[in-house]
Amino acid sequence: MSRFIFLLFLPISVFASLCLAGFALSQATSIDHSGHVGEKIHESTIRGYRLAYHLLVLPGKEARHLMVYIVDPAGKPVSSAKVGYLVIGPNGAKQKVMAMAMKDAFGGDVNFTVKGIYTIKTKAVAGNIKLLDRFTFEIK
Repeated sequence: MSRFIFLLFLPISVFASLCLAGFALSQATSIDHSGHVGEKIHESTIRGYRLAYHLLVLPGKEARHLMVYIVDPAGKPVSSAKVGYLVIGPNGAKQKVMAMAMKDAFGGDVNFTVKGIYTIKTKAVAGNIKLLDRFTFEIK
């Protein structure tokens, strides 16, 4: 009887442990966007740092404001860093933008007037940590 109970509960306990581990991992790798402004366009993890990109429409301007929120592996927002973007448009035009630090984020104005796929490369240096990220984003 005890062997039957053991064989019955072993798979259940293994399954429950895996579910809990998966939930804990998903919580550790996601960013809370509730305090972020703009439309979230991308999120990535580089060397344990989480980067969340948001795009703001600036009233009365053609440029949009590209922001990146950086969270360190301990879950604390990075507030002191040098951040720059290289944005390559669908027509091959390149824009280099140095981002300014703003309440738990870094942002700069980028011209997205041409419709199509943009390649966005980010370089962030926080202390002795250098983070390089790259993704594509489509303007329709």
